Amino acid sequence: MRFAFIISAHNDPVHLKRMISRLPSQSVFMVHIDAKSDIRPFTDIIKDPRVHFTQRRTDVMWGSIGVVEAQMTLIREALQLHRKEHIDYFIALSGLDYPLWSNERIEEFFARQQGDEFIVTLDMEHQGEAAQLYREHRPFNYKSWPYGSLGSKFRVSLRHIIYALGGRKPLRFRADGREYVLHKGSMWWAITPALAALALSYWDSHPQYVRYFHDGFAPDETFIPTLTAHSAFASKAIIMEGKFKNLESITPLTFIDYTNGIKVFTEEDFHTLISSGKMFCRKTVTGKSDKLMDLIDDYRNS
Repeated sequence: MRFAFIISAHNDPVHLKRMISRLPSQSVFMVHIDAKSDIRPFTDIIKDPRVHFTQRRTDVMWGSIGVVEAQMTLIREALQLHRKEHIDYFIALSGLDYPLWSNERIEEFFARQQGDEFIVTLDMEHQGEAAQLYREHRPFNYKSWPYGSLGSKFRVSLRHIIYALGGRKPLRFRADGREYVLHKGSMWWAITPALAALALSYWDSHPQYVRYFHDGFAPDETFIPTLTAHSAFASKAIIMEGKFKNLESITPLTFIDYTNGIKVFTEEDFHTLISSGKMFCRKTVTGKSDKLMDLIDDYRNS
């Protein structure tokens, strides 16, 4: 099995280097560094020829269409490489992830499941209050206005005013001659190059579809899942039924603790992580998670 790891990063180059060194040796790594960050600390210490830093860089604002734009840049470059050297799966990670499974187990898992799409799709049309955030119009969400700034406060106020006046973003919409129902998933997935190519083609050639997500909440969690649910790939994806439970349940391969914000894991979390059954964990940070990562390395090598 050969993987292209699609990595979005903005800090901690030491950790990024360590994470890459622990992943399967036949892999390639497409890395997008947020345009707000200095790329030199990353390129200075990461000299691995398997690592490709994207030349195009997006100023990424959390929960905005910019996250999707950065991911499409990564997918575009991974597909270019796939046309020359076959890749079995594109696996999306952040720069603060870490593998919990051994490389042999990772490769065996994808070899057994080859052709399946490890991305969740959850219909948001009947989720009640859990869908409220997705009914809000969020104009200027992509603007790089620091939190707490005048621009940021204006953006939040405008969102609340639109909602108070009855403005609701539909969870069922038409775009480019087709009807879609919004589906939620996670931006941490493993998909085939074929599904990745479909997502990129929509980004490039379906402006009405893209426009719907432009002022939506967390489009990185809905852009590809919605497309997947309305495509031939749905039968290979993870279709979640019923009510939305929590963010952990829609992240198929990565363990994330969202209890009080995204938790930074330490050695005290080792047994929880190993028993989670997940392939990766997030977040691990240099200086805070070093002992944990040492324990994980020992476990993976045993």
